[in-house]
Amino acid sequence: MFGKESAGIPEEILVDHEETCIRIPMGFGIRSLNLSNAAAIVLYEALRQNGFPGLEREGELHRLRWG
Repeated sequence: MFGKESAGIPEEILVDHEETCIRIPMGFGIRSLNLSNAAAIVLYEALRQNGFPGLEREGELHRLRWG
């Protein structure tokens, strides 16, 4: 569940699900992240923790070569 950019997730829900909530760390004074950015961060971290199943971890450049 993701909350509104303006208000976040209602505190009642956070308190009821404290053990399963995930907080995205942010810099001091930053009020919120764009919802699509927050969703992308959470999805990437879930994929990373599971070894990026079904995704290519390495690739090649189109015109140039690495190294």
